[in-house]
Amino acid sequence: MLLVKQQKFIETFAEADIKAVKSQCGLRRADHFTALGATAIKLTFPEQFPSFLPADTGLIVTSSFGPHRTVFAMLDDILDYPEDQMLPTKFSHSVHNAVASYLGTILGLKGPAFAISNFESPLVEALKLADTLLAANLCPQVLLLAIEEHALLTQSLPTLYPERFPSEPKEAAAVFLLESSSEPATVNLQPNDSQDGFFGLPVEQANALAQKPLPYTIALS
Repeated sequence: MLLVKQQKFIETFAEADIKAVKSQCGLRRADHFTALGATAIKLTFPEQFPSFLPADTGLIVTSSFGPHRTVFAMLDDILDYPEDQMLPTKFSHSVHNAVASYLGTILGLKGPAFAISNFESPLVEALKLADTLLAANLCPQVLLLAIEEHALLTQSLPTLYPERFPSEPKEAAAVFLLESSSEPATVNLQPNDSQDGFFGLPVEQANALAQKPLPYTIALS
């Protein structure tokens, strides 16, 4: 069972907030995906950021498509330039766990850190991983970030795969601070076979979670 101590669902990012976080954290070369992740955590913990968590806190970053804006820019460079002219910084940011590394450094975390990708149910699968880490006593709490950026891939999904993506996935994030709990669950979550929602959750369920008074407990099935 998971205890949700703090959370925030973000469906709109202001450019001013992103620029402020990049300046505060020295993210001069960070890509858009990384900047969104840091901004989401700052918006969730505006007063305490960035030094508010014990060093042994676990960190999970989950996404359906990861830093796909940077991934495709890197692929373009592979096609356009010789190997010795490709930018190593761009390659580093195209790796899915780069954002977890950035965030762990910014927050001063030294607990277990994971970056996972899941097309169908990225949030529920990340919550299952958090539950496993806590049940195994690998960390006392977990900071979980679900994040999706908007770029050419997400813009094209309704055309490429309309059965699963009837509309474009939003640029959005969800942040959770989690602990283990033995209390009865107040929410039961299960994977959803439709991506037409919020990180694999039906819109109605995501809206209900966003409005739920804290703290509350989650059971996963």
